[in-house]
Amino acid sequence: MKRTWVFGSIGLIALVGGGAFFFSSTSWKDDEQLKERPQVVVVKRGVLRTQVSETGTLEPTRTIDIKSQFSGEVRQILVKEGQQVSKDQALAVIRQEPSQARQVAQLRASLEQEGINVEQARRDLLRKQSLFAKGFISRNDLENAQQDARRARVRRQLAERELLLALGGNQELFLRYVSQDPSTTRLEEFRVYSPSGGTVIDVNVQPGEIITSGTATVGGGTVLMKLADITKMVAKAKINEVNIARVQVGQPVTVHLDAIPGSLFEGTVTVIAPQGEKDESIVTYEVTIEIENVGLSLRPMMTANIDILTDDLDNVITIPLETLQSEEGDDVVYVEEDGKRVRRKVRVVLRTDSEAVVVQGLEEGDRVILPSYTESPSRR
Repeated sequence: MKRTWVFGSIGLIALVGGGAFFFSSTSWKDDEQLKERPQVVVVKRGVLRTQVSETGTLEPTRTIDIKSQFSGEVRQILVKEGQQVSKDQALAVIRQEPSQARQVAQLRASLEQEGINVEQARRDLLRKQSLFAKGFISRNDLENAQQDARRARVRRQLAERELLLALGGNQELFLRYVSQDPSTTRLEEFRVYSPSGGTVIDVNVQPGEIITSGTATVGGGTVLMKLADITKMVAKAKINEVNIARVQVGQPVTVHLDAIPGSLFEGTVTVIAPQGEKDESIVTYEVTIEIENVGLSLRPMMTANIDILTDDLDNVITIPLETLQSEEGDDVVYVEEDGKRVRRKVRVVLRTDSEAVVVQGLEEGDRVILPSYTESPSRR
């Protein structure tokens, strides 16, 4: 995992006297009269923007595994990888497996028989109604005939449902079966249709391959191809526990990609995992960023460099991090006052990789001394 860095950019923080940074070899003591003019930073208030940076991998917002309702042989693949498809567009042609065809044929024969039974029960009921009207049979005989007719209709409906389920709920194929000659032995060919619009990102089979049905077992079946909505992409990045508290849903994100140099994409934090992951004593939390795929130039599995804007602080005092020193557990800086070097204890509430936010110990206009390369280690 890439190490997470926190970066800060300053709208207006400080002016450096004399232009570029230069460092003196003089070593100073507290309240020492300055014989040479040191390099200083004049403290000013400004805007501090901080961000958490990490790398992630692009994924489609939604991916669908396309499977066949039947086992059999792949006869045709009607699309190719990268192709845009619409809802209900034909994707492949499958020839039904012989064993499944036998099962369907048996159910088709049962449906035919139940249809015959319904017709017989209907005729018997008509005859009984005529006899009852003439007084030749009892009401009980008539009611029995009515119940037999209802039971026959129920059995036919059940046979229709069983056949439809065996055909994977394919209404078009069901109508084709019930209208054809029950004695036919021809293997049916059927089309697999797209359940929604999207882009074909992967085709896993070729014509001639034997596939298994997606309805044969729960979660089973051959994946013919993968269909994805790539109009929006997501980048998933692992954020160190040190920085995760600063990341919130809804924060804006800028995304750079090595594969598309010079391009900048905008995103938003949409999900923060509630459960962390531990890897070699480092705890991280997965953060999901949704990105608009303008021009459809983003592709799955691209590496994304993401910068999450975590804070936007106005009217704050910031100083270069190099001016901040630690002495006896306190944060201190050295300022120039009346030609002397004076130690100041400061309170720091936020650090970036290059700046520190000071809320106590400095005022606007103070001149903070930049440390020397040759300053003693005790001062660093």
